[in-house]
Amino acid sequence: MARIKNISDHENREIAFVAFGLGMTIKQFKALPEEQRRAAWDAHSRLCSPAALAPEPKAQPDRPRLPRRFERVSDDKMIQIGRELIRIKDQLPHGHFGPWLKENSGLSIGQAQRFMRAAKEAQQERSAA
Repeated sequence: MARIKNISDHENREIAFVAFGLGMTIKQFKALPEEQRRAAWDAHSRLCSPAALAPEPKAQPDRPRLPRRFERVSDDKMIQIGRELIRIKDQLPHGHFGPWLKENSGLSIGQAQRFMRAAKEAQQERSAA
């Protein structure tokens, strides 16, 4: 990232994210034919998007539905949702959980933290018993 920040040319800075992500230099990336460059750019974008990194919880019916805004949630459901959020967070790279949460769940960061805390406390109570 430090190398990318020091690039003064805006076009090369944009290319650097993709080129470095694919293990290439900017010069190597620019030397590719236009069709391969576009395909590499698209593949990098698909692979690095938060949506590609974690499955959506709505896709599988056995998972709990996320609450709507201002919806009251029972303790059991809060624990279920917290477990699911912990599972998703563990699958995502550092820094991608917040954007994933905004795009896919509609929960605030505070709500998600409360749900995950409830799941962790329930797990600790279960292991202590």
